[in-house]
Formats: sequence, C-alpha cells, structure tokens
Amino acid sequence: MKLTFFVPGIPAPGGSKRFVGHSKKTGRAILIDAAGERNKNWRSIVGVCGSEAIRKGGNPVFHGPLRVRFDFIMPRRKLDLNSKGEVKASAPFYHTTKPDALKLARSTEDALTGIVWADDAQTAVLEISKRYACAGEPCGCQIVIQPLD
Repeated sequence: MKLTFFVPGIPAPGGSKRFVGHSKKTGRAILIDAAGERNKNWRSIVGVCGSEAIRKGGNPVFHGPLRVRFDFIMPRRKLDLNSKGEVKASAPFYHTTKPDALKLARSTEDALTGIVWADDAQTAVLEISKRYACAGEPCGCQIVIQPLD
C-alpha cells in the first residue's frame, strides 16, 4: 500500500536547535527549536496534506520500516528567467543553494510524525531530490511512502 501525495508551497528547512542553559532539576541541556515562521507554516501544510492523503487513501498510520521519497520543487531564481518570464535554456535544473536537502527532509519528516507514520525513525530508505520548478509547475514536495515489509 503505497501512499503518494503532493504538498504545495515553498519547502522550508528544519530549524536548528539552540542551547539556552541547563535544567536546575535534571542538569540536562535545554534546547530550543530555532525554527522560523516559514518552517512552522511548511510543517502545518505538510501535516494537513498528509492527513488528507491518509483519509482519501484509507490507509492507517504506517508502522514498520519505510521507503520514503521526497522530491522538493523550489522556486526559480529571477536570473533564470528571460524578459518574457520563460525559463532560459541555460538555467540549471537542480537547486544547489541553501536550504540543503537534508534539512528540508528533516522538517518534512517531523511534520508527518504521528500523522502518516508513528515515528520518523521508521524511515529505512530515504531518497531526496531538490530541483527548480519547471515552467508552470507549482513549488512544493512530491512525497511517496512505501512499507518495506
């Protein structure tokens, strides 16, 4: 039972953790998620689209090992477009600037935890691509999830 769905929007990376001190009770480090507003919005959209895909597909939350594919589609740079707004032939296909693919995957995986799968640690095979949008193509992320057992 494979689950495939698209999340529209501009993908945002998972925020880094920031150390703010130690707990007086336990002595453990206190870390705060430094995610910005864009990350919160992206994670919300991913969660809603994941919930909808599960509901439409009639699939339960996945348990066990998973193969997960994320195809991140990023907005084009202005310098990639000609005066008519068309993509130049010389424009790159792959997105090779920040944010990096692993941070995009991290925020997207976290957003699907408890919605599509029980825990993102279930991801045994992870495939990630990050490219620019083609002409007329919306930005976002195409997600494919398959159980491995």
